[in-house]
Amino acid sequence: MPVTRTRRVVLLVAAVVAAIVVAIASVAVVLSEPRYPGPLEVELADDLLEELQAREAEDDFLRERLGGLAALVTDDNTLAGCTGGHDPVPSPPATVGTDPVAEVLAATEQIRQLTLDEPVDVRLLDHTEMTERVTGFFAPRWDDERIDVEHRKLTALGAVEPDTDLLALRVDTFAAQVSGYFAGGAQEIGVRADEAPALSPLERVVLAHEFEHALTAENLGRPSTSSADAARAAAAVVEGSAALTMVMYAESVLTEEERERLREELLRRAAAGGLADFSPYLRAELQFPYVEGVRYLCDVWRDGGWEAVDEVYRDPPTTTAAVLFPERHGQPPRQPASLGAPPGDGWERVREIDFGAAQLTWLLAAPGGEPDAALDGPRSRAAAWGGGELVVWSRHEATALGLALVDRGDGPPLCDTMRTWYETAFVDGSQEVALTCDGDQVRLGIGPTAATASAIAD
Repeated sequence: MPVTRTRRVVLLVAAVVAAIVVAIASVAVVLSEPRYPGPLEVELADDLLEELQAREAEDDFLRERLGGLAALVTDDNTLAGCTGGHDPVPSPPATVGTDPVAEVLAATEQIRQLTLDEPVDVRLLDHTEMTERVTGFFAPRWDDERIDVEHRKLTALGAVEPDTDLLALRVDTFAAQVSGYFAGGAQEIGVRADEAPALSPLERVVLAHEFEHALTAENLGRPSTSSADAARAAAAVVEGSAALTMVMYAESVLTEEERERLREELLRRAAAGGLADFSPYLRAELQFPYVEGVRYLCDVWRDGGWEAVDEVYRDPPTTTAAVLFPERHGQPPRQPASLGAPPGDGWERVREIDFGAAQLTWLLAAPGGEPDAALDGPRSRAAAWGGGELVVWSRHEATALGLALVDRGDGPPLCDTMRTWYETAFVDGSQEVALTCDGDQVRLGIGPTAATASAIAD
């Protein structure tokens, strides 16, 4: 074809769109008078459109099935200033030789502009070894009590089906799809490698991501947090920084052919199943620190380079709202009005936790676990979030949940948004819901009976 077919891991769709614009613009310049396009021009346009649609479908599939690696396949054109136009990273010192691990570490230090004093142990693990190690890291975090409360919360919100095996998803399925890890206490990096000691393009990119974690841990430390929402925001800084580094590595170190191989590896990984059993809410929760983190830090990097990114580690966002809407940096959340308690004896409060703008976005994007039922503009609607609290009660097998939010006045009224959400999420009548709105206070009660829901919301 006469159009250059440059392959990029990042902004692939944008590249094809640009090619179409260029092709159309070229025709407009050559033509001296209006006429209908000839057969060759129509064929060219059809080929480009077909390629565009195929790439869009592939990208959607990758974003749906991948976890943190979804940051490599972004549909956000604002990342162009961070991922495009980089000069190739200089070749590593001759002392590195042909050691692929050493080459990746050297290139990552050059990209991230940080160096490591304390050596890190890099382990190339096969699928079984990696899965066992990650399972060992995460299984102790999910005891029966925590799983029970989490299952009650997510089921009450319609974020997972009642028969979801949450433990299997949180530990077994998650561990099986992890590509790499950095264990700071042991100064150990693990990378899933199929043909070690050789490294494929995907394995090199993953190693760059994990080594960036080692670099920032030693040089910058980790942001301190005081709430669950603040912890998610801090994770977006840590993972977003590593994701931005791996995207730059893919752009400036890998060859065009290697980037195409990287995409093929991602497609194979996604086709293997991965996160297919994760509900849209769980998938969004897993992807948030990587995908939203890299978008957030791209803006920071464009304005001030890596020095500005390093400063974010010292002064991190304290809410997920500040990650989604960076202009809110430094604005603390407002405290919502207290929720009521379920009526009757036997109800036990088992969880009380803050509820952030990111979680609200995930709910609005897939009411009742159905992306096709998404409210229009979930992100713009979540901009109204000014603070939030969630409480879970249990009584034997029954669950009740309260959600209290503060409307800050940005975007559509939060009361209307939450009414539309629950009317969409629970069309099957699986939950009784009550909504109370008073000024900027929005309170939602969910329970097994109307009386229970109303008692919470009132």
